[in-house]
Amino acid sequence: MNSSNSAAVFPVNEIFASVNGEGTLSGELAVFVRLCGCNLRCTYCDTSYAWDFDDRRNMTAGEILEKVRSFGSIRNITLTGGEPLFRRNAEELLEVLTAAGYLVNIETNGSVNLGRYLELPCASRLIFCCDYKLPSSGEEEKMNTDNPGLLRPNDVLKFVIGSEEDFNRTLEVITKFRPQCFIYLSAVFGRVEPKEIVAKLLSWTEKTDTSKIRVQLQMHKYIWDPNLRGV
Repeated sequence: MNSSNSAAVFPVNEIFASVNGEGTLSGELAVFVRLCGCNLRCTYCDTSYAWDFDDRRNMTAGEILEKVRSFGSIRNITLTGGEPLFRRNAEELLEVLTAAGYLVNIETNGSVNLGRYLELPCASRLIFCCDYKLPSSGEEEKMNTDNPGLLRPNDVLKFVIGSEEDFNRTLEVITKFRPQCFIYLSAVFGRVEPKEIVAKLLSWTEKTDTSKIRVQLQMHKYIWDPNLRGV
């Protein structure tokens, strides 16, 4: 990694170690790297503090790697935001982290086309956890509808559900695109009860293939205060 003044810098909101609360690595320890900035304004966003570029530390990919290494034997990284792929030179950060032996789980909001990232040499060390924003988010029109067909079998297409309309739209999207990846259904915290998602999924068994659909709890919100940062 070139550490000269010309090296790309990334606006880092926070870096911390915790347990993965979502996706296929749920329950595993990870180092979270949260970048500032997002191109969406979802109604239920629980990390709006990462929108603010005033609350940042500019770090090179090498400096981020050094901080990640300080957490010892943890080999998973969750790259999140904000929207981490909203950053220019995101490929550089991914290449540096994976070259050091880390598996990088990318939480992306669904508005950024994933095609070029899936073609990176390091793509086998990346897991994409890609949202499809539903009507209650207020941002569905910004979804990149190529992504459901691009995601690989071990990636995740995530639906955060906050209303009956969201349930209906989720089934429509699954039926239309028939993604090959895992599909995770999560509740907008405080709006929908997880048991409602289970009941709805049971009602879909004759309408769609449910074998790769998972019900997801945001684990960290049940372990700690739902509004607590850095966990």
